[in-house]
Amino acid sequence: MIKILHYLFLVRFRKLVSKDDHLAVFLIVLLYFATAFLVYKNYESFRNYMPLFFVDIIAYHLQRRDIEILKLKKNYKTILLTEYIIYSLPFYLVLAAKKEFIVIPGILLFKILLINAPRLNLKIVRYPFDLFNIHWHIVFRTYKLIYVFPFLLALIYVAVIYKNENLILLVFFVLSFIACIPSFEREKREEISINPFSAGKYLFYQLKSTFINTTYLIIPVFIMLCFFQQWEKLLFALIIFIPPLVNVFFKYIYFDNNFLHQITFSFFIASNIFLFGIPILVVPFIYKKAIEKLNIIKTC
Repeated sequence: MIKILHYLFLVRFRKLVSKDDHLAVFLIVLLYFATAFLVYKNYESFRNYMPLFFVDIIAYHLQRRDIEILKLKKNYKTILLTEYIIYSLPFYLVLAAKKEFIVIPGILLFKILLINAPRLNLKIVRYPFDLFNIHWHIVFRTYKLIYVFPFLLALIYVAVIYKNENLILLVFFVLSFIACIPSFEREKREEISINPFSAGKYLFYQLKSTFINTTYLIIPVFIMLCFFQQWEKLLFALIIFIPPLVNVFFKYIYFDNNFLHQITFSFFIASNIFLFGIPILVVPFIYKKAIEKLNIIKTC
C-alpha cells in the first residue's frame, strides 16, 4: 500500500512540477504547512472558510483516470481515502488543534461518499466560453469543474435559509478561484509570436476573454441571488472578477516559470486580503511588466 501511495504522490506532483524537481516539491509541501499555520493563527477569520481547503480533492478525484487501474486492488478505496487524508493533513491538524471534532468526521464521511459515488459518463458539455483562450474549455473538461456548481448553488440556498453571509462569500471565493485556473495554463510561445496582434492588443483580448468567461460562471449565482432578493450581495460579487483578471498579468510576467507564477499570485491575493486591497494599487505596474514580457516573447 505504501508503494502505491508513493506512486500516486509522484503522479500528482508530476502534474505540478518537472521531473525530479525535488526543490519545487519541497516548496509545495512547505506552502501547504505554511498556509495551515496561517489559518491556525487566524482561525476565527478562516473558520467559516475551512471547507474551501478541502475542495481541491473533489476536483482532483473527478478528473482522475487511474481509478480503473486502482480497482484491481481490493483495498483501492482505502488507498484513495488514505491518499486524500495525507493531501489535506495540515488542515486536519488545524481542525484537531482547534478541537473541531465534529467537523473532521463530517469531512471524512464526505470523502468516503465521494470515493464510493458512481462515476458519471455524461455527454460532452458544450461550454459557451469565448475561444480566444481555449484553455477555458480544456480545464473545464479535464477537471470536470461543472460538478462544483450544484454544490455552490446548494451553499447559497443554505446561506440564505440560515442567514449565514460567510457561506455566500465562500461561494464567491470558489468561483473566483475556478476563474483563475485557465490562466495557470500556457499557450505555446509560437502561438504568441505568430499572432498578428501587438503585445498590448493581445493582452487586451486575453483580459476580455477572461472577463466574458468569468461572467458566464457567475450568471447562475447571480440568478439565484436575485431569486432570494439578496441585492446587496450582487455588488460584492464584482470582487470575483479581480483575481482572474490579475492572474492574466502574472501569467505573462512569469510565463517561463509556472511555479513562481503560482507562488507570486498567491502572495498577491493573500496580501490584498490582509491589507484590505491596498496592493491592488500596483496593478498598473504589473500590467506594464506583462506587456514587456509579451514583447520579449513576440520578438524571440
